[in-house]
Amino acid sequence: MRTVLCVDPDDSARAETAELLRTEATDLRVLQAASLADAVRELNDEEVDCVVTEYELPDGTGLELAARARDVRPDIGCVLYTATDRAALDTDETTETVTEYVAKDGQNSGETLWNLVDFTSAFRPQTPYPMPQDEEERLDALDAYDVDAATLQTDVERITDLAAQYLDVPMASVNMIREHSQQFLVCHGADWTPTPREDSICTYAIVEDGDVTVIEDVKADPRFEHNESLDDMNIRSYAGADLTTSDGLTIGTLCAYDEEPRTFTDDDREYLSTLADVTVNVLDLHLEVAQLKEDRTDERGVRNAAEEDGGST
Repeated sequence: MRTVLCVDPDDSARAETAELLRTEATDLRVLQAASLADAVRELNDEEVDCVVTEYELPDGTGLELAARARDVRPDIGCVLYTATDRAALDTDETTETVTEYVAKDGQNSGETLWNLVDFTSAFRPQTPYPMPQDEEERLDALDAYDVDAATLQTDVERITDLAAQYLDVPMASVNMIREHSQQFLVCHGADWTPTPREDSICTYAIVEDGDVTVIEDVKADPRFEHNESLDDMNIRSYAGADLTTSDGLTIGTLCAYDEEPRTFTDDDREYLSTLADVTVNVLDLHLEVAQLKEDRTDERGVRNAAEEDGGST
């Protein structure tokens, strides 16, 4: 069920907007707030898919709220449903915040509002980064793996060592692409902490055609030329192979990085792709072992319970 947050200081107008949305979809949950502060509290407490807000709020503006909402959930949809004329909106401090605009007194404004809410909450077109069409299924597949297991990290670390050695690069890593961040499962030649998904090259790699993405010079790519995170990590060239499950879901990447621009040969790409397949096999093996241990624990619990019942009769 999708959740929409309606924000308007006018109680009557807010209730009217909420009712308008409820009549359009029976599977829609509508929350309400009267101020920016109230809305932020709702955003921190609830999984909200789209915010519909007036522009003029008692403690800020709808654009400020949209920016705050993106801090909490970068892929959230935001719609200004307002009596304020578009020309009067102050966009100076929120130039990078993507929102839709619907004038309350416009023709067919209610229908337009619902169409935008429906589209933005379902397809996330306002995200600051591209998203796979199978995003929800992909995240579910990733959640099945216990990527924090020390034994798994030890096994996968050997794979990054091989990648760095064969491709002759100083850094390599296995990365998990989570809902809003990139998590480094293991790193060779670096000690990196999770980064926002919008700052990650792998975010773009997992939606590109082909299973290996190469960027010979990230400074020559307009998507990354001003990326301070990559500068801090000394990443100047990139090769990444998709970690794709047997169901065709890409949960992450195996990457090699250099501190200088460079090329990667066809053999480099093929080797990296092979290691990515090996990585997925290792993940699957650890998952199967964990499930087997859990099943055996459950069986022992059932047997012990049966023995206790038998001894008490």
